[in-house]
Amino acid sequence: MKNKKIIIGITAEGSVNLLLGQLAFYKSKGYQTYLMAPYSERSAKFCIDEGCEHLIINIEREISISKDLKTLWQIFWIFNKVKPDIVNLGTPKVSFLGMICAFFLRVPKRIYTCRGFRFEHEIGVKRKVLIVMEKLTSLFAHKVICISRSLRDFAIKEKIFKKNKTLVIHNGSSNGIDLSLFNPNEEIYHKVKRELQQKFDFKNKFVFGFLGRIVDDKGINELFEVFCELYEENNQVRLFLVGPFEMSQVTNKNLINQINQHPGIINYGRVKQEEVPGFMLTMDIFVLPSHREGFGNVYIQAAAIGIPCIGYNIVGVKDSVSDGFNGILVPIKNKLKLKEAMIKLMKDKEMRSIYGAKGIEWAKNFNREIIWQELHKIYQS
Repeated sequence: MKNKKIIIGITAEGSVNLLLGQLAFYKSKGYQTYLMAPYSERSAKFCIDEGCEHLIINIEREISISKDLKTLWQIFWIFNKVKPDIVNLGTPKVSFLGMICAFFLRVPKRIYTCRGFRFEHEIGVKRKVLIVMEKLTSLFAHKVICISRSLRDFAIKEKIFKKNKTLVIHNGSSNGIDLSLFNPNEEIYHKVKRELQQKFDFKNKFVFGFLGRIVDDKGINELFEVFCELYEENNQVRLFLVGPFEMSQVTNKNLINQINQHPGIINYGRVKQEEVPGFMLTMDIFVLPSHREGFGNVYIQAAAIGIPCIGYNIVGVKDSVSDGFNGILVPIKNKLKLKEAMIKLMKDKEMRSIYGAKGIEWAKNFNREIIWQELHKIYQS
Protein backbone atom coordinates (compact mmCIF):
# COMPACT_ATOMS: atom_id res chain seq x y z
CA MET A 1 0.00 0.00 0.00
CA LYS A 2 1.43 3.37 -1.07
CA ASN A 3 2.15 6.09 1.46
CA LYS A 4 -0.57 8.71 1.60
CA LYS A 5 0.36 12.18 0.38
CA ILE A 6 -0.68 15.08 2.59
CA ILE A 7 -0.41 18.77 1.75
CA ILE A 8 -0.60 21.33 4.56
CA GLY A 9 -1.30 24.84 3.25
CA ILE A 10 -0.85 28.27 4.85
CA THR A 11 -1.14 31.83 3.51
CA ALA A 12 1.64 33.56 5.46
CA GLU A 13 5.07 31.98 5.90
CA GLY A 14 5.08 33.10 9.53
CA SER A 15 2.31 30.60 10.24
CA VAL A 16 4.85 27.77 10.18
CA ASN A 17 5.15 28.41 13.93
CA LEU A 18 1.63 26.95 14.18
CA LEU A 19 2.84 23.67 12.65
CA LEU A 20 6.13 22.99 14.44
CA GLY A 21 6.72 19.26 14.78
CA GLN A 22 3.47 18.30 13.06
CA LEU A 23 4.74 17.38 9.60
CA ALA A 24 7.68 15.46 11.06
CA PHE A 25 5.13 13.47 13.10
CA TYR A 26 3.11 12.63 9.96
CA LYS A 27 6.27 11.60 8.16
CA SER A 28 7.07 9.22 11.05
CA LYS A 29 3.64 7.68 10.46
CA GLY A 30 4.48 6.98 6.81
CA TYR A 31 2.94 9.98 5.03
CA GLN A 32 4.61 11.82 2.17
CA THR A 33 4.47 15.35 3.53
CA TYR A 34 4.32 18.71 1.76
CA LEU A 35 4.08 22.31 2.95
CA MET A 36 2.35 24.67 0.53
CA ALA A 37 3.38 28.21 1.47
CA PRO A 38 5.22 31.32 0.21
CA TYR A 39 9.00 31.09 0.18
CA SER A 40 11.10 32.64 2.94
CA GLU A 41 14.17 31.59 4.83
CA ARG A 42 11.90 30.59 7.70
CA SER A 43 9.58 28.39 5.60
CA ALA A 44 12.58 26.82 3.83
CA LYS A 45 14.25 26.00 7.15
CA PHE A 46 10.97 24.64 8.49
CA CYS A 47 10.73 22.19 5.58
CA ILE A 48 14.31 21.02 6.12
CA ASP A 49 13.71 20.52 9.85
CA GLU A 50 10.40 18.71 9.30
CA GLY A 51 11.65 16.61 6.39
CA CYS A 52 8.87 17.73 4.04
CA GLU A 53 8.83 19.09 0.50
CA HIS A 54 8.19 22.82 0.05
CA LEU A 55 5.52 23.64 -2.54
CA ILE A 56 6.08 27.34 -3.13
CA ILE A 57 3.13 29.59 -3.96
CA ASN A 58 2.79 33.34 -4.46
CA ILE A 59 -0.08 34.51 -2.27
CA GLU A 60 -1.04 37.62 -0.34
CA ARG A 61 -3.45 38.10 2.55
CA GLU A 62 -5.39 40.98 0.98
CA ILE A 63 -7.94 40.38 -1.77
CA SER A 64 -6.72 41.09 -5.33
CA ILE A 65 -8.72 39.47 -8.13
CA SER A 66 -5.88 39.39 -10.68
CA LYS A 67 -3.26 38.10 -8.23
CA ASP A 68 -5.69 35.63 -6.65
CA LEU A 69 -6.58 34.13 -10.03
CA LYS A 70 -2.87 33.53 -10.67
CA THR A 71 -2.54 31.87 -7.26
CA LEU A 72 -5.63 29.76 -7.95
CA TRP A 73 -4.05 28.44 -11.15
CA GLN A 74 -0.75 27.85 -9.33
CA ILE A 75 -2.47 25.77 -6.62
CA PHE A 76 -4.50 23.86 -9.22
CA TRP A 77 -1.30 22.97 -11.07
CA ILE A 78 0.41 21.83 -7.82
CA PHE A 79 -2.50 19.66 -6.72
CA ASN A 80 -2.83 18.13 -10.19
CA LYS A 81 0.88 17.29 -10.23
CA VAL A 82 1.23 15.96 -6.66
CA LYS A 83 -2.19 14.26 -6.55
CA PRO A 84 -2.54 14.41 -2.73
CA ASP A 85 -4.73 12.02 -0.78
CA ILE A 86 -5.29 14.65 1.92
CA VAL A 87 -5.19 18.44 2.01
CA ASN A 88 -5.41 20.33 5.28
CA LEU A 89 -5.59 24.05 4.62
CA GLY A 90 -5.50 26.76 7.28
CA THR A 91 -5.77 30.59 7.14
CA PRO A 92 -8.56 32.08 4.97
CA LYS A 93 -7.00 32.91 1.58
CA VAL A 94 -5.10 29.67 0.89
CA SER A 95 -8.02 27.67 2.28
CA PHE A 96 -10.55 29.32 -0.02
CA LEU A 97 -8.47 29.03 -3.19
CA GLY A 98 -7.05 25.62 -2.29
CA MET A 99 -10.39 24.09 -1.38
CA ILE A 100 -11.85 25.12 -4.74
CA CYS A 101 -8.99 23.34 -6.52
CA ALA A 102 -9.13 20.28 -4.25
CA PHE A 103 -12.89 19.96 -4.80
CA PHE A 104 -12.73 20.06 -8.60
CA LEU A 105 -9.70 17.73 -8.65
CA ARG A 106 -11.59 15.37 -6.32
CA VAL A 107 -8.94 15.15 -3.61
CA PRO A 108 -10.20 12.26 -1.42
CA LYS A 109 -9.97 14.06 1.94
CA ARG A 110 -10.35 17.83 2.18
CA ILE A 111 -9.95 19.48 5.58
CA TYR A 112 -10.25 23.15 6.43
CA THR A 113 -8.59 24.19 9.69
CA CYS A 114 -10.32 27.40 10.77
CA ARG A 115 -8.02 29.50 12.97
CA GLY A 116 -10.38 32.46 13.30
CA PHE A 117 -12.44 34.86 11.21
CA ARG A 118 -11.04 37.96 9.53
CA PHE A 119 -14.55 39.34 9.01
CA GLU A 120 -15.21 39.82 12.74
CA HIS A 121 -14.06 43.43 12.79
CA GLU A 122 -14.76 44.30 9.15
CA ILE A 123 -17.79 46.21 7.86
CA GLY A 124 -19.64 46.67 4.59
CA VAL A 125 -18.80 44.85 1.37
CA LYS A 126 -15.47 43.45 2.62
CA ARG A 127 -17.21 41.75 5.55
CA LYS A 128 -19.81 40.19 3.25
CA VAL A 129 -17.14 38.94 0.83
CA LEU A 130 -15.12 37.36 3.66
CA ILE A 131 -18.22 35.62 5.05
CA VAL A 132 -19.06 34.20 1.61
CA MET A 133 -15.47 32.96 1.29
CA GLU A 134 -15.74 31.13 4.63
CA LYS A 135 -19.05 29.52 3.68
CA LEU A 136 -17.74 28.36 0.30
CA THR A 137 -14.53 27.01 1.84
CA SER A 138 -16.54 24.91 4.30
CA LEU A 139 -18.90 23.80 1.53
CA PHE A 140 -16.02 22.35 -0.51
CA ALA A 141 -14.41 20.70 2.56
CA HIS A 142 -15.27 17.27 3.96
CA LYS A 143 -14.53 18.44 7.51
CA VAL A 144 -13.96 21.77 9.21
CA ILE A 145 -11.70 21.78 12.26
CA CYS A 146 -12.24 24.79 14.50
CA ILE A 147 -9.31 25.36 16.83
CA SER A 148 -11.47 26.23 19.83
CA ARG A 149 -14.92 25.36 21.15
CA SER A 150 -15.99 29.00 21.32
CA LEU A 151 -14.95 29.48 17.67
CA ARG A 152 -16.99 26.42 16.64
CA ASP A 153 -20.02 27.60 18.62
CA PHE A 154 -19.79 31.07 17.06
CA ALA A 155 -19.46 29.66 13.53
CA ILE A 156 -22.49 27.41 13.95
CA LYS A 157 -24.59 30.10 15.64
CA GLU A 158 -23.81 32.55 12.81
CA LYS A 159 -24.52 29.79 10.23
CA ILE A 160 -21.04 30.02 8.75
CA PHE A 161 -20.40 26.26 9.10
CA LYS A 162 -22.74 23.29 9.31
CA LYS A 163 -22.79 21.53 12.66
CA ASN A 164 -22.49 18.01 11.20
CA LYS A 165 -19.11 18.65 9.57
CA THR A 166 -17.53 20.93 12.19
CA LEU A 167 -15.40 19.63 15.06
CA VAL A 168 -12.78 20.60 17.64
CA ILE A 169 -9.70 18.47 18.30
CA HIS A 170 -9.37 17.54 21.99
CA ASN A 171 -9.45 20.76 24.09
CA GLY A 172 -8.64 23.01 21.15
CA SER A 173 -5.56 24.50 19.43
CA SER A 174 -4.34 23.56 15.97
CA ASN A 175 -0.98 22.26 17.17
CA GLY A 176 -1.00 22.24 20.96
CA ILE A 177 2.22 23.18 22.74
CA ASP A 178 5.53 21.45 23.27
CA LEU A 179 5.56 20.87 27.01
CA SER A 180 9.20 19.80 26.89
CA LEU A 181 10.09 23.24 25.43
CA PHE A 182 7.83 25.28 27.72
CA ASN A 183 9.25 23.82 30.91
CA PRO A 184 9.64 26.36 33.75
CA ASN A 185 12.31 24.23 35.42
CA GLU A 186 14.85 24.45 32.59
CA GLU A 187 17.93 26.24 33.95
CA ILE A 188 18.80 27.69 30.53
CA TYR A 189 15.59 29.78 30.61
CA HIS A 190 16.43 31.14 34.04
CA LYS A 191 19.86 32.07 32.72
CA VAL A 192 18.19 33.99 29.85
CA LYS A 193 15.94 35.67 32.40
CA ARG A 194 18.91 36.83 34.48
CA GLU A 195 20.69 38.13 31.37
CA LEU A 196 17.62 40.10 30.25
CA GLN A 197 17.07 41.49 33.73
CA GLN A 198 20.63 42.75 33.77
CA LYS A 199 20.57 44.08 30.21
CA PHE A 200 17.34 46.05 30.65
CA ASP A 201 17.62 46.80 34.37
CA PHE A 202 14.50 44.75 35.19
CA LYS A 203 15.76 43.84 38.65
CA ASN A 204 13.35 45.26 41.26
CA LYS A 205 11.04 46.39 38.45
CA PHE A 206 7.59 45.00 37.72
CA VAL A 207 7.45 43.70 34.16
CA PHE A 208 4.28 43.46 32.07
CA GLY A 209 5.01 41.33 29.02
CA PHE A 210 3.54 41.20 25.52
CA LEU A 211 4.52 38.62 22.91
CA GLY A 212 3.06 38.70 19.42
CA ARG A 213 2.74 40.85 16.32
CA ILE A 214 2.60 44.53 17.29
CA VAL A 215 -0.57 45.46 15.39
CA ASP A 216 -3.97 47.00 16.08
CA ASP A 217 -5.67 43.60 16.25
CA LYS A 218 -3.43 42.53 19.13
CA GLY A 219 -4.63 45.47 21.23
CA ILE A 220 -1.34 47.36 21.19
CA ASN A 221 -3.09 50.76 21.21
CA GLU A 222 -5.08 50.06 24.38
CA LEU A 223 -2.08 48.44 26.06
CA PHE A 224 0.15 51.42 25.24
CA GLU A 225 -2.39 53.92 26.62
CA VAL A 226 -3.01 51.94 29.80
CA PHE A 227 0.70 51.37 30.42
CA CYS A 228 1.44 55.09 29.99
CA GLU A 229 -1.10 55.81 32.75
CA LEU A 230 0.42 53.13 35.00
CA TYR A 231 3.93 54.48 34.41
CA GLU A 232 2.85 57.99 35.41
CA GLU A 233 1.55 56.53 38.69
CA ASN A 234 4.56 54.24 39.25
CA ASN A 235 7.76 54.62 37.24
CA GLN A 236 9.05 51.25 38.49
CA VAL A 237 6.81 49.36 36.03
CA ARG A 238 8.05 48.18 32.64
CA LEU A 239 6.39 46.98 29.43
CA PHE A 240 8.43 44.35 27.58
CA LEU A 241 7.27 44.04 23.95
CA VAL A 242 8.49 40.95 22.11
CA GLY A 243 7.46 40.60 18.48
CA PRO A 244 7.61 42.26 15.06
CA PHE A 245 6.09 45.69 14.43
CA GLU A 246 3.93 45.51 11.27
CA MET A 247 3.39 49.06 10.05
CA SER A 248 0.70 48.08 7.52
CA GLN A 249 -1.46 46.70 10.32
CA VAL A 250 -1.19 49.76 12.60
CA THR A 251 -3.50 52.76 12.16
CA ASN A 252 -1.41 55.16 14.27
CA LYS A 253 1.75 55.45 12.16
CA ASN A 254 3.48 57.40 14.94
CA LEU A 255 2.99 54.60 17.46
CA ILE A 256 6.38 52.97 16.87
CA ASN A 257 8.13 56.26 17.65
CA GLN A 258 6.02 56.78 20.78
CA ILE A 259 6.87 53.26 21.96
CA ASN A 260 10.60 53.61 21.26
CA GLN A 261 10.77 56.98 23.03
CA HIS A 262 8.95 55.86 26.17
CA PRO A 263 11.40 55.32 29.08
CA GLY A 264 9.40 52.44 30.53
CA ILE A 265 8.96 50.38 27.34
CA ILE A 266 11.45 47.94 25.86
CA ASN A 267 10.64 47.07 22.24
CA TYR A 268 12.76 43.97 21.63
CA GLY A 269 11.49 42.69 18.28
CA ARG A 270 11.03 39.15 17.00
CA VAL A 271 12.60 36.14 18.72
CA LYS A 272 12.93 32.51 17.66
CA GLN A 273 10.40 30.01 18.98
CA GLU A 274 13.01 28.23 21.10
CA GLU A 275 13.86 31.56 22.76
CA VAL A 276 10.28 32.34 23.79
CA PRO A 277 10.25 30.48 27.17
CA GLY A 278 13.26 32.40 28.47
CA PHE A 279 11.73 35.73 27.45
CA MET A 280 8.40 34.82 29.03
CA LEU A 281 10.07 33.97 32.34
CA THR A 282 11.24 37.58 32.47
CA MET A 283 7.61 38.74 32.63
CA ASP A 284 5.66 39.04 35.88
CA ILE A 285 2.36 39.13 33.99
CA PHE A 286 1.59 38.28 30.38
CA VAL A 287 -0.79 40.84 28.83
CA LEU A 288 -2.17 40.34 25.32
CA PRO A 289 -5.42 42.30 24.75
CA SER A 290 -6.03 40.71 21.36
CA HIS A 291 -9.25 41.61 19.52
CA ARG A 292 -9.44 38.41 17.49
CA GLU A 293 -8.13 34.89 18.09
CA GLY A 294 -9.18 31.46 16.87
CA PHE A 295 -7.30 30.05 19.84
CA GLY A 296 -4.72 31.89 21.89
CA ASN A 297 -1.80 29.47 21.80
CA VAL A 298 0.59 32.06 23.24
CA TYR A 299 -1.51 32.30 26.43
CA ILE A 300 -1.05 28.55 26.89
CA GLN A 301 2.69 28.96 26.42
CA ALA A 302 2.76 31.64 29.14
CA ALA A 303 0.64 29.42 31.41
CA ALA A 304 3.01 26.48 30.89
CA ILE A 305 5.90 28.66 32.06
CA GLY A 306 3.90 29.68 35.14
CA ILE A 307 3.04 33.26 34.13
CA PRO A 308 -0.49 34.59 34.91
CA CYS A 309 -2.33 36.00 31.89
CA ILE A 310 -4.60 38.92 31.08
CA GLY A 311 -6.67 39.05 27.91
CA TYR A 312 -10.03 40.03 26.49
CA ASN A 313 -13.08 37.84 27.05
CA ILE A 314 -13.53 36.93 23.39
CA VAL A 315 -13.86 33.89 21.13
CA GLY A 316 -10.68 31.81 21.25
CA VAL A 317 -9.09 33.56 24.22
CA LYS A 318 -11.75 32.31 26.65
CA ASP A 319 -10.64 28.76 25.68
CA SER A 320 -6.97 29.40 26.44
CA VAL A 321 -7.28 31.54 29.59
CA SER A 322 -9.52 30.27 32.38
CA ASP A 323 -10.83 33.42 34.04
CA GLY A 324 -10.11 33.38 37.77
CA PHE A 325 -8.05 30.20 37.47
CA ASN A 326 -4.84 31.08 35.63
CA GLY A 327 -5.62 34.65 34.63
CA ILE A 328 -8.12 37.45 34.20
CA LEU A 329 -10.39 38.17 31.23
CA VAL A 330 -11.88 41.62 30.71
CA PRO A 331 -14.41 43.08 28.23
CA ILE A 332 -12.93 43.82 24.81
CA LYS A 333 -11.42 47.30 24.33
CA ASN A 334 -12.37 48.28 27.89
CA LYS A 335 -9.24 50.18 28.93
CA LEU A 336 -10.50 50.84 32.46
CA LYS A 337 -11.06 47.12 33.16
CA LEU A 338 -7.75 46.27 31.51
CA LYS A 339 -5.96 48.72 33.80
CA GLU A 340 -7.80 47.41 36.86
CA ALA A 341 -6.78 43.83 36.03
CA MET A 342 -3.13 44.82 35.55
CA ILE A 343 -3.09 46.70 38.87
CA LYS A 344 -4.90 43.89 40.69
CA LEU A 345 -2.36 41.25 39.66
CA MET A 346 0.58 43.59 40.13
CA LYS A 347 -0.40 44.29 43.74
CA ASP A 348 -1.38 40.72 44.67
CA LYS A 349 1.75 38.55 44.69
CA GLU A 350 -0.11 35.59 46.20
CA MET A 351 -2.72 35.65 43.43
CA ARG A 352 0.04 35.73 40.80
CA SER A 353 1.68 32.73 42.44
CA ILE A 354 -1.61 30.77 42.56
CA TYR A 355 -2.49 31.62 38.94
CA GLY A 356 1.02 30.71 37.84
CA ALA A 357 0.93 27.28 39.53
CA LYS A 358 -2.55 26.54 38.18
CA GLY A 359 -1.46 27.65 34.73
CA ILE A 360 1.25 25.00 34.62
CA GLU A 361 -1.40 22.35 35.27
CA TRP A 362 -3.85 23.99 32.83
CA ALA A 363 -1.30 23.85 30.00
CA LYS A 364 -1.04 20.06 30.27
CA ASN A 365 -4.50 19.88 28.67
CA PHE A 366 -2.96 21.07 25.39
CA ASN A 367 -0.13 18.61 24.79
CA ARG A 368 0.67 18.77 21.08
CA GLU A 369 1.12 15.01 20.69
CA ILE A 370 -2.54 14.47 21.61
CA ILE A 371 -3.56 16.91 18.84
CA TRP A 372 -1.37 15.11 16.30
CA GLN A 373 -2.73 11.68 17.20
CA GLU A 374 -6.32 12.89 16.85
CA LEU A 375 -5.56 14.44 13.45
CA HIS A 376 -3.89 11.20 12.37
CA LYS A 377 -7.11 9.33 13.20
CA ILE A 378 -9.11 11.76 11.05
CA TYR A 379 -6.70 11.30 8.13
CA GLN A 380 -6.98 7.52 8.43
CA SER A 381 -10.79 7.42 8.73
